[in-house]
Amino acid sequence: MTDNGTKAQGCPLLSPESVAATFLSHGSADLYPMLKSLRDEAPVFYSEDLRMWIVSRYDDVSWVLKNSALFPASTRSIIMSSYPPEVREVLRSTSTFTAPNMGFDGPPAHDRLRKPVVPSFSAKGVKRLEPRIEEMADLRAGEIPSEPPVDLVEAYARPLANTIVIELAGLPTGDYDRILRYHRAVDAFFFGQPPAHLQLAYAKDIQEWEEYLTDVIRMRRRVPQDDLISLLTQKVSRGEADYTEEELISLISFDIVTAGFRPTSFALVNLCKELLEEPHRWRALRDEPGRFDGVFSETLRRSGPALGVFRMTAAEVEVGGVPVPAGAVLWVMTASANRDERHFLRPDAFDPHRPHLAGSLHFSQGLHYCLGANLARTVTRAGITALMRHRPGLRLVPDQARVYEPSINVVAPAKLLVAW
Repeated sequence: MTDNGTKAQGCPLLSPESVAATFLSHGSADLYPMLKSLRDEAPVFYSEDLRMWIVSRYDDVSWVLKNSALFPASTRSIIMSSYPPEVREVLRSTSTFTAPNMGFDGPPAHDRLRKPVVPSFSAKGVKRLEPRIEEMADLRAGEIPSEPPVDLVEAYARPLANTIVIELAGLPTGDYDRILRYHRAVDAFFFGQPPAHLQLAYAKDIQEWEEYLTDVIRMRRRVPQDDLISLLTQKVSRGEADYTEEELISLISFDIVTAGFRPTSFALVNLCKELLEEPHRWRALRDEPGRFDGVFSETLRRSGPALGVFRMTAAEVEVGGVPVPAGAVLWVMTASANRDERHFLRPDAFDPHRPHLAGSLHFSQGLHYCLGANLARTVTRAGITALMRHRPGLRLVPDQARVYEPSINVVAPAKLLVAW
């Protein structure tokens, strides 16, 4: 069993430099071979370069995710510690970085904050939105430029996901570009790292974003509409939800907008990529749309857009038989767990009919199971259906340079050129 990465250092493929370089090289061909080597040789591995523990086997990953008391998700302080004092000072003034938040906090705050929004994101709640989502997908698909090649990310997946989340939240759709500017700042701090010369400006953008949200919340209180912000403000006024103003801002800023934009568009892009890399898969789903659920789940199992999730240790604990100190940061590799041959037969193969597919960890597990899982599934189904209707002969442009999202934890194309 590995101890602080000693065994990993003895394996050339698993040298500390190789591990860090592969994880930080988005879309690296070495990623899945590296994860397999980690599962086999160093399933719980401390990376000096990354300054965190890497957990890669299914059973260990699942156990960590299910034990939120031992492994809390409270990593905002770790994020802030990497920035200079003047940037931290601005971030500390924001609700996004300081208010209790269901994405980062455990019970009882997590349960209090999550319970009022669960009905809106349940299968039944999202089903109510399905006709509007399908309408928006059809509209966006009809606006794809007529002359190929086209970047499917920029022309379709990203604007579709963003527009749906903006409308669902209750933000003015006419402020699309402004909201995206604010989102870029929040996203950069949580899922990447803004360039040094932009960090202070991005932090101030988050302040401005929260002032904007305060105005929208005030407006929805006065004139409620059929949207999430209106629903939550009404629940608060009726005593059916307990949010402070800061908590409501944090929820909209991070849990709804930032966490909604990203996974929804990534799920659609990765599905298109998976299908178009093997054109018979595209044709099979186009001819039999009833196969969608299995194809969607298998795509996320095999090539989900997230490498994993970050957790901390609340106390010294053994993970996979390896002692991990209190206060350590863990990178819990769901992408590796989902290809663990100890749990999935022939894990690298694409098999929408495989057994145990419901056990895939692409939406995490336990307390922090993805709130937007039903929304991501519905948007992706509507998005792929509209795309197949408008561009049935879609194909990948051959020999294109593969460009991936720059975020440390994301494996999703930032550009996907298609033709027909």
